Amino acid sequence: MPAEFSDLPLDLLPAIFQHIQRPSDFTTVARVSKAFHSFSVPFLYSEIRVYQWHIEWKDKIVKLFDTLSSHPELAQYVKTLVLREFPRQTYGTAAATNLETAVLSALPNLKSLRSLSWTRDGTLTSPYLERISEHCQQLQTLEVNGHSANYYDPRLLLNFKHLENLTVIMPDRAFVDCFEEWIRQNGAGLRTLSLFSKQSPLLNDATMEHLASLAPHLKHLHLLGNPRVTHRGVASISSSCVELEALYIEGTEFDMQALSTLVSSSPFPALTSLSLTLPTSSSPITFFDGVYSVFRTSPLTEFTIWRAGGDVSNLKSSIIPIDFIRSFLLVHGERLQKFAVQRLETTMEVIEEVTKRCPKLEKFFIVLGPCDMDDLASHLRRLTHLHTVHISYTFTNRNPIVAVPPSSSVAHESHSSVRFVKQCPPSLRIIGFMTRVYEVRRKWILLNKDPVEWKDEPVVTLERYSGQAIPEAFLVMKA
Repeated sequence: MPAEFSDLPLDLLPAIFQHIQRPSDFTTVARVSKAFHSFSVPFLYSEIRVYQWHIEWKDKIVKLFDTLSSHPELAQYVKTLVLREFPRQTYGTAAATNLETAVLSALPNLKSLRSLSWTRDGTLTSPYLERISEHCQQLQTLEVNGHSANYYDPRLLLNFKHLENLTVIMPDRAFVDCFEEWIRQNGAGLRTLSLFSKQSPLLNDATMEHLASLAPHLKHLHLLGNPRVTHRGVASISSSCVELEALYIEGTEFDMQALSTLVSSSPFPALTSLSLTLPTSSSPITFFDGVYSVFRTSPLTEFTIWRAGGDVSNLKSSIIPIDFIRSFLLVHGERLQKFAVQRLETTMEVIEEVTKRCPKLEKFFIVLGPCDMDDLASHLRRLTHLHTVHISYTFTNRNPIVAVPPSSSVAHESHSSVRFVKQCPPSLRIIGFMTRVYEVRRKWILLNKDPVEWKDEPVVTLERYSGQAIPEAFLVMKA
């Protein structure tokens, strides 16, 4: 007698459910049966994200905290809470009072919360921070807006004694002062630090030296838009944070050649991920020579390079030197799993070198000028592990591959983008064109049941990206 779907061992459900991405799919699964409901609800509430582009996001915020407040049995499942947007209510109004009451009531119920992102300027308050520090004892990751003036007391940061990962956006002077005190108390446990500002002078080489001496086990450092951090500050990180695995220095220009003279003969011995900004004030050749010299001995698996500024109409003066590519890939190519270029034209010569020398490459982000897309596909076919490709164009490129029109959620085989994907390796799962990202779907068609006969090739379609997290191509923050 053939087995029924209901005969599936319940222990397998978590392994199946972990591959579901969209919350709407979990709500559907939860209505299948009581058993499915009991297993799917923890997945549904484990990760909650709210972005401004979500339909009626303000109402969703209110309903979310009403639910977490009135149903602690559901709130206990929340492990990740990402609030990229939060309503700015007029103080004293009924709506503001009701929302504040719901939030203050819900926060004590988030006892399993491990990661919190609350980044909209002017929406985080002292009462909220007090509740979070008091009740969310498992919190390990915190991302906040550092503009504290008139909104919250930055000294409340000192109440968070078990954080391993901290991200601060636009810190003001009061926050920076408290941050330095927090580092003195908790630096030994810090593993990830991200400091994002907009050409702020508050964070400098002295800050980096202070950090390096007090956070020896730091593994991930991301600096964006901190012009007072120079090669001296980076050198202090190199000498003290020998466990550092990821270094992102973006929107900040510093002398790479000078750094090469300050660091040891084998700096950053554990570094696997590197992201840098091409400076506009020095020669690209000199910069890339310094990159090769400093990071030659690091065991890199991910490399990102991008140019600051929004105009990509004239990139010819900022093309990556092919000699650097060849030397860099000769050292790192066998290990590289990600190679990303932002706001720099990627010539076909560079693409050919990358696809020939990086057999393990999984992620490839490029900026194309005029080129033959069939030639591009032929190069990409060499990458048998390729999972994600994102293609941007210079303004001079009038390539026929275009994104799916906004009114369509699926691109079928007649569309030029799908025809291109079919020429790429079958391992490809995510493809992006400019500001659009799609999931590659392959469906095998059964032609006959007896005897069993399948269509020679799968039917390929592109569907709108459905993951909750922002696609990786858009996580490169540009100052």
